[in-house]
Amino acid sequence: MGIEKFKMKNEKLKIVRKSFTLIEVLATIGVIALIIPLVFAIVFTLLRQQIKVYHLTTVKREGDYALNIISNLIRDKAFTIHSSLPPSENNQVCQIVETFSSPTSLYFQDNNNQWFGFVFDSDSISSSSAALISSLNSSKTIVDNFSIGCQKTADYSSATVSLSFDICFNNGSGSCNTSRPEEAASLYYQTRIKLRNF
Repeated sequence: MGIEKFKMKNEKLKIVRKSFTLIEVLATIGVIALIIPLVFAIVFTLLRQQIKVYHLTTVKREGDYALNIISNLIRDKAFTIHSSLPPSENNQVCQIVETFSSPTSLYFQDNNNQWFGFVFDSDSISSSSAALISSLNSSKTIVDNFSIGCQKTADYSSATVSLSFDICFNNGSGSCNTSRPEEAASLYYQTRIKLRNF
């Protein structure tokens, strides 16, 4: 009889549960409700940081490109510096000891009497020559505060060309201003270039 009682007690204890209790379901929903806002906050923060990185990368790439093109052309090709077109002795600058600056353009002539120059027009820098005109930045960026000039400090030294500009990400409105700080990306470029051929 003792064995039969034990078997009956054992069978009563073997209740098979096929579902969750109400408390387990509520606890799971509560934990999920706490975790989901945290996950979304992390995801949105990462997206905002990615936007900032993309804007800064675009601005830096285009600013570096424009600065390198201008620097290399002036350093390697420029022979004389001119304030306007067509290049002539009448508009040649920095031939004697002087300082000249322009907020819009400066032109150069190489050893083969071919001219090239750099022009600032509203929000972009363009490279121009007798053969073609090409923009040095895309519509994704805006150039501002452009200044190009030259300086000659001694009679027997070469002229130095100074260049500076701000470049920022175009937020679609045609300006760099934005109400969202993650969309703002702006860099300032400045350099001096010594002419090799003089």
